[in-house]
Amino acid sequence: MLSLEGRVVIVTGASRGIGAAVCRDAAALGAAIVGVARSADALADVLAGCPTPTRMVVGDVTDPDVPDRAVAAARELGTLWGLVNNAGVGAPGYRPVTQTPTSEWESVMVVNLFAAVGFARSAGAALVAGGGGGRIVNVSSIAAISGLPNIAPYNATKAAMDAMSRTMAVELGPAGICCNSVNPGTIATELVDDLLAANPPLRDKFVTKTALGRVGVTDEAAWPIVFLLTDAAAFITGQTLVIDGGRMASA
Repeated sequence: MLSLEGRVVIVTGASRGIGAAVCRDAAALGAAIVGVARSADALADVLAGCPTPTRMVVGDVTDPDVPDRAVAAARELGTLWGLVNNAGVGAPGYRPVTQTPTSEWESVMVVNLFAAVGFARSAGAALVAGGGGGRIVNVSSIAAISGLPNIAPYNATKAAMDAMSRTMAVELGPAGICCNSVNPGTIATELVDDLLAANPPLRDKFVTKTALGRVGVTDEAAWPIVFLLTDAAAFITGQTLVIDGGRMASA
C-alpha cells in the first residue's frame, strides 16, 4: 500500500527544501521522479540522490510551456501518477495589507497560484487521459488558515490553493484522482529562513506557539506528502492536512 513502484511523480520546486525531500522520499518508495526547478545544478544534485529513474525540467514554473514539458518528461519514464505542486515564494515585503502595493500581490499570485494552476491543468488532463487514477498534492501552508500578519499576499495564495484542491477533488474524483492540500507550519526551509531573517522575534514566537516546542525539518513535511501519493491514501481527497507540530492546536 505504501509502494510507488512503477509510478511517475512530478515535483515542482524540487531543487531545495520540501520539494527536494519529496523527491528523495518518493524515490525511496520506488517512484520515478520528474523534478522541476530553475537551478539546473541544484536540481541535478537532488536527482542524483534518487535511486530511481529521473528527468530534469529546468525552467520557471510561471513559464506556460514548463507544465507541458514536465508531463512530456513523465511520459519518457512511464505513466504519470502524481503531481506535487510545491514551488512557491514568500511575500516580497513584510508589511500590513494597508501598505502592500498591488504589484506585490501580483508577484506572489503569479508564482504561488497561477503557476500551480498551470501544472494542475496539464497534469490533471494527463491523468484523466491515462485512465488509471492518480494523485495531486498542493503544498499550501498554515498561513491559509491562520491569518499570519504582514504577509497577506502569501496567505491569500495558500488559501486559494486549498480551495483549488477541494474543487479538483470533486471534479477529478470520478476519474479516480485524489486531490489534497498539505499545510506545513514552520519548517526549516530557505523561504522560512528568509521570513525569520526579516523579523527575528518570529522564531521565538513560532517555537513558543508550537506544542512540540521546535521548528520542523523538511522530511517531516515531505513524508506526509508522499503518503498522500500512495494507495494507503486512496480514500482521502479534498482535505487539508496540517503538519505544524501542534501550532494551530496551541493557538
